[in-house]
Amino acid sequence: MSTAALAIEAQLVSGTWTDLTADVLASPGPRWAYGIQGSGPLDVVASTGQLSLTLRNDAGNSVSTQGAYSPNHASVRTGWTYGIPIRVVMRHGAATVFSVSSLTESSGTATATTSASHGLATGDWVTIAGAVETDYNGTVQITVTGGTTFTYAVSNSPSTPATGTITATQAYVRFRGKVREISPEPGLYLTQRVQVTAYDVMRDLLEADVRELAIQVNQAEDTLLGAVLDALPSAAQPPARDLDAGIDTYPYAFDNVGGGVKAARLIKDVVQSGLGLCFATGDGTLVYRTRRARAAGTSVYTFSNSMRPGGLTVPSSLDAAYNHVWATVHPKTVDAAATTVLFAASGTPPSVAAGETLTIWGDYRDLGDVRRLIGGTAVVDGVLATDGTDYAANTAADGSGADVATSVAVTVTAFASTAKFAIVNNHSATVYLVTAAGATHLQVRGKGIYDDGPQTFEAVSVQTYGDRPVAVNMPYQDDPNLGQSAATYLEAQYRSVSEQVEQIEFLANDSDDLMTQALAREPGQMVTITESLTGVAAVDAVIQRVEQEIALGASGPRVLCRFGLAPASPFAIWQLGTAGGSELGETTVLGF
Repeated sequence: MSTAALAIEAQLVSGTWTDLTADVLASPGPRWAYGIQGSGPLDVVASTGQLSLTLRNDAGNSVSTQGAYSPNHASVRTGWTYGIPIRVVMRHGAATVFSVSSLTESSGTATATTSASHGLATGDWVTIAGAVETDYNGTVQITVTGGTTFTYAVSNSPSTPATGTITATQAYVRFRGKVREISPEPGLYLTQRVQVTAYDVMRDLLEADVRELAIQVNQAEDTLLGAVLDALPSAAQPPARDLDAGIDTYPYAFDNVGGGVKAARLIKDVVQSGLGLCFATGDGTLVYRTRRARAAGTSVYTFSNSMRPGGLTVPSSLDAAYNHVWATVHPKTVDAAATTVLFAASGTPPSVAAGETLTIWGDYRDLGDVRRLIGGTAVVDGVLATDGTDYAANTAADGSGADVATSVAVTVTAFASTAKFAIVNNHSATVYLVTAAGATHLQVRGKGIYDDGPQTFEAVSVQTYGDRPVAVNMPYQDDPNLGQSAATYLEAQYRSVSEQVEQIEFLANDSDDLMTQALAREPGQMVTITESLTGVAAVDAVIQRVEQEIALGASGPRVLCRFGLAPASPFAIWQLGTAGGSELGETTVLGF
């Protein structure tokens, strides 16, 4: 049997993690799930990850306060509220506890020296304990600087060197998110429990609108994803990013943003255009992996008849099989000159009171078909001229009054497919954006970007089960060769259910190896599955989703783990200079 330690921590004070574990009830025990829901060719971006737990709300809790976890209670615990960060930290019962012989601080960075070689890697999480100067203690992400040294960030400039009997133990952050739901159970003499739900960063991306996003020209996937994230409010951004360098360059991207779309929608457009994967890991890092990362990946562990009874799910129908794939790419056309009217106000003329500023947003449209949204580049923005080209201003709503354009300042900020007008009225009376002829007049010009000729490519094989089609849209991809390659790749990946495994479930406590897999594995990693009775033999699969349920007991947590899986790449790609990966036509095919 293998054991583990569990901690539930929340930031009751910004930047400081407080351990709530003593108040976490065993029934129902904590559970969490995150990653990509589903395993099909369109399942490329993670859904919302969720943590559920129950807290003790009676006076027997760790702060001896009834109502400590009721947000509206007079005695609510300081800092306990909606939106605060919360995380799950676990440690392997068999983990080596390293003695820290020296721990110093300089300019917000702590340097630890262990008494023996630690074997850790940059990016690992480590729990530091035992320092008298408590700012050093906690679960931190490290940068390895030597075989016995590593550094990490520390707050509040603690005294240096640290004192005490200090230890370092490798840890795993299995979930990080924000508290979203707090539901106290009523009744002074009843259960006195609080149900808590937290969501990971994917929920922020699903809810956040992206509007102020510049058109992207000749940029790769990682740059596009970074632009989306940078356009979000800081509170909606992931705590960390790990974005593979892009392998495709898109002539134009974000021409389909319009008046604001959800960040997750744009991320999916980028990821699907390159057949990559995007997900959050347990510690909240937003990850992008290219299609080549999957094709070049190697298995990190083999599950061989080690699942719990009933703990293997293989496709039981043809729902997971696709032998007829259409992939659509979108070559764009662009106006030759920046003279096209991308937006023109219509209807009732906007009015601006004296001394006031009016803000108007306008989506770019094809004025030959105003129902059609378009993108724009080389947009004429900044402070517009007062000569009537792009706006008019009049003291009467019907245009019969005085022309006061020189008393009105209009500034345009242009984005990928929308523009923001700031209209300042410096006149002594209300003005209307209308011409002397009574026509509403406010516009912006530039080069229109049009999706005029989508091209669809097909890959199909004859199978005894008949025709199972799927259509894959690649909104920013314009290369017809990649369109055909994408169809061919996906058809080979999904044509057969015999090489697919949908899910495995195992009890981590059964062995140290299984506990390591439960704690260390993340979406995007490859594992190998063998199970004799179903005939699954050495099938490689990529982890899409991680789900874990904890039963708390006197001997430690019982950890039930599930991995949702997707087919690995049907090909090994050609990599120059890599043994086993560069024998073109023998062990591999040319990657795309």
